[in-house]
Amino acid sequence: MQRFSMFRAIASAFILSIVFTAVSCSKEGDAGPAGPAGPAGTQGPKGDKGDKGNANIIASDWLNVAFEDDTTRWVGGIEIPELTPEILTTGEVHVYMNLNNATDPVVVPLPYFDGSFIINMQFLTGGIGLIANEDLSSYEDENGVAYQQARYVIIPADAAARKAAGIDWNDYKQVKKYLNLKD
Repeated sequence: MQRFSMFRAIASAFILSIVFTAVSCSKEGDAGPAGPAGPAGTQGPKGDKGDKGNANIIASDWLNVAFEDDTTRWVGGIEIPELTPEILTTGEVHVYMNLNNATDPVVVPLPYFDGSFIINMQFLTGGIGLIANEDLSSYEDENGVAYQQARYVIIPADAAARKAAGIDWNDYKQVKKYLNLKD
Protein backbone atom coordinates (compact mmCIF):
# COMPACT_ATOMS: atom_id res chain seq x y z
CA MET A 1 0.00 0.00 0.00
CA GLN A 2 2.80 2.26 0.74
CA ARG A 3 3.99 1.78 -2.77
CA PHE A 4 0.58 2.83 -4.09
CA SER A 5 0.71 6.03 -1.98
CA MET A 6 4.10 6.86 -3.30
CA PHE A 7 2.93 6.30 -6.87
CA ARG A 8 -0.11 8.49 -6.17
CA ALA A 9 2.11 11.26 -4.78
CA ILE A 10 4.42 11.16 -7.80
CA ALA A 11 1.47 11.11 -10.23
CA SER A 12 -0.19 14.02 -8.41
CA ALA A 13 3.04 16.02 -8.48
CA PHE A 14 3.44 15.27 -12.19
CA ILE A 15 -0.15 16.32 -12.99
CA LEU A 16 0.22 19.49 -10.90
CA SER A 17 3.42 20.43 -12.74
CA ILE A 18 1.68 19.96 -16.12
CA VAL A 19 -1.29 22.09 -14.99
CA PHE A 20 1.03 24.75 -13.56
CA THR A 21 3.06 24.86 -16.80
CA ALA A 22 -0.06 25.07 -18.97
CA VAL A 23 -1.53 27.90 -16.88
CA SER A 24 1.68 29.89 -16.74
CA CYS A 25 2.32 29.71 -20.51
CA SER A 26 0.75 32.39 -22.69
CA LYS A 27 1.28 33.88 -26.13
CA GLU A 28 1.53 37.39 -24.78
CA GLY A 29 4.79 38.95 -23.75
CA ASP A 30 7.64 41.00 -25.05
CA ALA A 31 9.14 40.02 -28.37
CA GLY A 32 12.63 38.72 -28.29
CA PRO A 33 15.52 40.49 -29.97
CA ALA A 34 15.77 40.39 -33.78
CA GLY A 35 17.91 37.68 -35.21
CA PRO A 36 20.96 38.40 -37.36
CA ALA A 37 20.39 39.57 -40.97
CA GLY A 38 20.66 36.95 -43.65
CA PRO A 39 23.07 37.22 -46.57
CA ALA A 40 22.24 39.70 -49.35
CA GLY A 41 20.60 38.23 -52.43
CA THR A 42 21.95 38.62 -55.93
CA GLN A 43 21.06 41.81 -57.77
CA GLY A 44 18.76 41.41 -60.74
CA PRO A 45 19.44 42.86 -64.19
CA LYS A 46 19.09 46.61 -64.67
CA GLY A 47 15.83 47.64 -66.34
CA ASP A 48 15.54 49.69 -69.50
CA LYS A 49 15.62 53.45 -69.10
CA GLY A 50 12.13 54.91 -69.31
CA ASP A 51 11.17 57.69 -71.65
CA LYS A 52 11.28 61.18 -70.23
CA GLY A 53 7.96 62.90 -70.03
CA ASN A 54 4.47 61.62 -69.63
CA ALA A 55 3.73 57.95 -69.45
CA ASN A 56 1.83 56.50 -72.41
CA ILE A 57 1.34 59.84 -74.19
CA ILE A 58 2.47 59.59 -77.81
CA ALA A 59 3.67 62.72 -79.59
CA SER A 60 4.90 62.60 -83.16
CA ASP A 61 7.69 64.58 -84.72
CA TRP A 62 6.67 67.22 -87.23
CA LEU A 63 5.45 65.29 -90.26
CA ASN A 64 5.11 66.10 -93.92
CA VAL A 65 1.56 65.77 -95.20
CA ALA A 66 0.61 65.56 -98.88
CA PHE A 67 -2.85 66.82 -99.82
CA GLU A 68 -4.59 65.65 -102.99
CA ASP A 69 -7.32 67.42 -104.93
CA ASP A 70 -10.67 65.70 -104.35
CA THR A 71 -12.70 68.01 -106.63
CA THR A 72 -14.35 70.13 -103.93
CA ARG A 73 -11.67 69.82 -101.26
CA TRP A 74 -8.10 68.81 -100.55
CA VAL A 75 -7.53 65.58 -98.63
CA GLY A 76 -4.41 64.42 -96.78
CA GLY A 77 -3.63 61.76 -94.25
CA ILE A 78 -1.27 60.66 -91.52
CA GLU A 79 -0.79 56.95 -90.84
CA ILE A 80 -0.68 56.15 -87.12
CA PRO A 81 -0.60 52.44 -86.22
CA GLU A 82 -1.00 53.32 -82.51
CA LEU A 83 -4.40 54.93 -83.16
CA THR A 84 -6.61 52.04 -82.05
CA PRO A 85 -10.38 51.77 -81.63
CA GLU A 86 -9.83 51.87 -77.86
CA ILE A 87 -8.00 55.20 -78.07
CA LEU A 88 -10.64 56.57 -80.43
CA THR A 89 -13.41 55.74 -77.97
CA THR A 90 -11.74 56.38 -74.61
CA GLY A 91 -8.64 58.53 -75.19
CA GLU A 92 -7.87 61.86 -76.80
CA VAL A 93 -6.14 62.88 -80.02
CA HIS A 94 -4.89 66.39 -80.75
CA VAL A 95 -3.47 67.59 -84.04
CA TYR A 96 -1.41 70.73 -84.68
CA MET A 97 -0.20 72.27 -87.90
CA ASN A 98 2.76 74.59 -88.29
CA LEU A 99 1.65 76.94 -91.05
CA ASN A 100 5.21 78.25 -91.32
CA ASN A 101 8.54 76.57 -90.44
CA ALA A 102 10.45 75.35 -87.37
CA THR A 103 12.57 78.51 -86.98
CA ASP A 104 9.57 80.85 -87.23
CA PRO A 105 6.62 78.65 -86.23
CA VAL A 106 2.96 79.58 -86.58
CA VAL A 107 1.39 76.57 -84.89
CA VAL A 108 -2.38 76.19 -84.82
CA PRO A 109 -4.58 73.46 -83.33
CA LEU A 110 -6.90 71.62 -85.68
CA PRO A 111 -9.64 72.07 -86.67
CA TYR A 112 -8.63 75.51 -87.90
CA PHE A 113 -10.43 78.36 -89.63
CA ASP A 114 -9.01 81.84 -90.09
CA GLY A 115 -11.37 83.25 -92.71
CA SER A 116 -9.19 81.96 -95.55
CA PHE A 117 -7.97 78.49 -94.64
CA ILE A 118 -10.14 75.69 -93.31
CA ILE A 119 -8.53 72.50 -92.01
CA ASN A 120 -10.67 69.78 -90.48
CA MET A 121 -9.79 66.26 -89.43
CA GLN A 122 -11.24 62.80 -89.13
CA PHE A 123 -9.90 60.22 -86.72
CA LEU A 124 -9.84 56.65 -87.99
CA THR A 125 -8.34 53.43 -86.74
CA GLY A 126 -4.74 53.63 -87.93
CA GLY A 127 -4.65 57.29 -88.91
CA ILE A 128 -5.95 60.80 -89.23
CA GLY A 129 -7.63 62.22 -92.32
CA LEU A 130 -7.11 65.93 -92.97
CA ILE A 131 -9.53 67.93 -95.10
CA ALA A 132 -8.74 71.45 -96.30
CA ASN A 133 -10.21 74.00 -98.65
CA GLU A 134 -6.81 74.56 -100.33
CA ASP A 135 -3.65 72.59 -101.00
CA LEU A 136 -1.82 72.79 -97.66
CA SER A 137 0.73 70.10 -98.50
CA SER A 138 4.06 70.26 -96.73
CA TYR A 139 6.89 71.55 -98.88
CA GLU A 140 10.53 72.59 -98.68
CA ASP A 141 12.00 75.85 -99.89
CA GLU A 142 15.24 76.10 -101.89
CA ASN A 143 17.23 75.84 -98.62
CA GLY A 144 15.55 72.59 -97.57
CA VAL A 145 13.43 74.28 -94.86
CA ALA A 146 10.13 72.45 -94.35
CA TYR A 147 6.81 74.31 -94.22
CA GLN A 148 3.24 73.34 -93.31
CA GLN A 149 3.99 70.25 -91.28
CA ALA A 150 1.62 68.47 -88.89
CA ARG A 151 2.09 66.85 -85.49
CA TYR A 152 -0.25 64.71 -83.39
CA VAL A 153 -0.51 63.95 -79.68
CA ILE A 154 -2.31 60.78 -78.57
CA ILE A 155 -3.44 60.46 -74.97
CA PRO A 156 -4.69 56.95 -74.08
CA ALA A 157 -7.49 56.70 -71.49
CA ASP A 158 -5.12 55.67 -68.66
CA ALA A 159 -2.90 58.69 -69.36
CA ALA A 160 -5.90 60.99 -69.89
CA ALA A 161 -6.93 60.36 -66.31
CA ARG A 162 -3.52 61.58 -65.14
CA LYS A 163 -2.99 64.49 -67.51
CA ALA A 164 -2.22 67.84 -65.98
CA ALA A 165 -5.12 69.93 -64.85
CA GLY A 166 -5.17 73.33 -66.44
CA ILE A 167 -3.44 72.39 -69.72
CA ASP A 168 -5.18 74.08 -72.64
CA TRP A 169 -4.67 71.57 -75.42
CA ASN A 170 -5.51 74.28 -77.96
CA ASP A 171 -2.52 76.33 -76.75
CA TYR A 172 0.44 74.66 -78.44
CA LYS A 173 2.97 76.51 -76.25
CA GLN A 174 1.44 74.94 -73.12
CA VAL A 175 1.31 71.50 -74.75
CA LYS A 176 4.92 71.80 -75.93
CA LYS A 177 6.09 72.76 -72.44
CA TYR A 178 4.00 70.10 -70.66
CA LEU A 179 5.18 67.28 -72.96
CA ASN A 180 8.77 68.54 -73.31
CA LEU A 181 8.38 68.60 -77.09
CA LYS A 182 11.22 69.73 -79.32
CA ASP A 183 10.57 71.50 -82.61
